[in-house]
Amino acid sequence: MEIRELLLLAHLASGASPTLARNLLAALNAKAPIEEATLYQLVSRQGRDQLTTYLTSPHLRAQFEALRHQPFLTCVDPEFPARLYEMAQTPLVLFYEGDLRLLSSADDPSSANAKRKVLGVVGSRKATRYTVDFLEYLMPRLDPSTIIVSGLAFGADSMAHRAALDNGMATIAVIGTGCDRYYPPQHRQLQLQIAREGLLLSEYPPGTDVLPYRFVARNRIIAGLAHGLLVTEAATKSGTLITAKMALEAGRSVFALPNRFDAPLGMGTNDVVKAGATFVTSAVDIRTELQYF
Repeated sequence: MEIRELLLLAHLASGASPTLARNLLAALNAKAPIEEATLYQLVSRQGRDQLTTYLTSPHLRAQFEALRHQPFLTCVDPEFPARLYEMAQTPLVLFYEGDLRLLSSADDPSSANAKRKVLGVVGSRKATRYTVDFLEYLMPRLDPSTIIVSGLAFGADSMAHRAALDNGMATIAVIGTGCDRYYPPQHRQLQLQIAREGLLLSEYPPGTDVLPYRFVARNRIIAGLAHGLLVTEAATKSGTLITAKMALEAGRSVFALPNRFDAPLGMGTNDVVKAGATFVTSAVDIRTELQYF
């Protein structure tokens, strides 16, 4: 079994276990040969039971056989963004639909689209017209080659994707379900458009439905892909602030749109400024600070 298929097997059998991912990545960094038997040495007893179940179950083995012929990206592939290695939990496998060059072009100096900057945009699911207005102002003033990445959720995420598409910019949606699932259902057409015109990414195989923890997990991928992260509106103790914290810890530029001190969706954003984010008052603030690396 090739290394890509072994990584896919480990990813599926473990349910995207971060512990297994860390162990496998450590072995890969040490140039250790990864074979099927090696997987059992790298995982816990529970992990070994999961692998045995997966390999001996006709239904699960059939899922693996089907997925090995579907589009997926592993951490050993040349297209895998190097920036994701900088995150605390590097994903082993990413499933996708769309233009994979949007990942490789940002890292490959030989690409015709080399050094395209990636701006992540996150904010509240209850984001207001304030976010819409700022994004409509911002997008035409960014370098048109900038790639916008977000999470396809209600509010700021979908506003960012739509603003990018409306301005002819590339956009990447990182979702917390399988690529064949539509969540929220109201974004089905937007998701299909992004898969056609941009890139749809998921750590989860087709058929995976909604679970809350998966959206927190996908946020680290948004933060990892981005050269900089813009926070529009956010409440305190929100998932948006978790994403901003991940980005700051990974050394990303983080930008925050200031808000009224008494606005519920401004308190979290203002907290991000206090944590070290750049205070954004114009597009120039982002264009100046957003750097390719």
